[in-house]
Amino acid sequence: MKIRAWQMLFLTAAVAVASGGCLLAKTDEPDAVKVLMIGNSFSISCLKHLPQVAQGCGVDLDLASLYIGGCSMKRHVENIEKAESDPTFRPYLFDRCVKGHMEKRVHRNIPETLKSEAWDIVTIQQASSESIDSGTFSPYGDKLVEVIRRLAPQAKIVLQETWSYTPWDKRLAKWKISQDEMYAKLHESYKAFAARHGLPVIPMGTAVQEWRRRLPVKYTENSFGGDVVGGRNQRKEDMFKRTPDNKWIPNSDVFHLGNNGEYFQALVWAAALFDDVDLEELEYRPEFVSEDEAKLMREIAAGL
Repeated sequence: MKIRAWQMLFLTAAVAVASGGCLLAKTDEPDAVKVLMIGNSFSISCLKHLPQVAQGCGVDLDLASLYIGGCSMKRHVENIEKAESDPTFRPYLFDRCVKGHMEKRVHRNIPETLKSEAWDIVTIQQASSESIDSGTFSPYGDKLVEVIRRLAPQAKIVLQETWSYTPWDKRLAKWKISQDEMYAKLHESYKAFAARHGLPVIPMGTAVQEWRRRLPVKYTENSFGGDVVGGRNQRKEDMFKRTPDNKWIPNSDVFHLGNNGEYFQALVWAAALFDDVDLEELEYRPEFVSEDEAKLMREIAAGL
């Protein structure tokens, strides 16, 4: 398998975050590109559409996920330490899609999974609620990077930048910050961590902000206004409900990617991870995504 030159990605963290530079070249060889995601619900959503997007771009993809909901870098490291002393400790759901075929879900831990395959790419991220605080990335994020480099030295470690929530999320009021301020804080956190370890970044948080800017998104009392975040797996008519005092409140997810957002995430990952992909020529599009929406998503993903 051919690995693309990395020198441009490692010049500065700013380049890594902003460019979304491709990491692996397409290949005519039969072996699939092996990508392992060590994450949480902000990464497992890639399983929905990334295999189809990769196939549509001519990339054979072996995509695997180690998943615990809301898992932070701290908890990942604590799980690693426990698994190293007790190999039977397998707290992660392990999902895998190889060239479009989903394998049976099993339970695994991080050390055994890192050593079990010659992974080409291993992705990591901070828990979304902790991403606004750069202090939460150390020392646990540093330790996580060290473990991956020790147990899977051939793998390229890639950082996924998470995204800011919708204004409906009560945590924004608790933190006394706006949606834009949340993005600014998490963006700086990922940028600093990437710089410290020389990691390229999948700029998903930046992509979401660009979508909101380009659409533009309008939050109304009973609508997410076209945002790619919120309302996951819900019919539009069920996303909000009225309170007894006749106010609208969300009746659905307000911080994960929505159905459209999961497709958008696949496009951003494909543009960031694979060389020589032409998203404008991509034919795969879920039925619930309009062609106009898909066109804008492809433009944003390709332009980051």
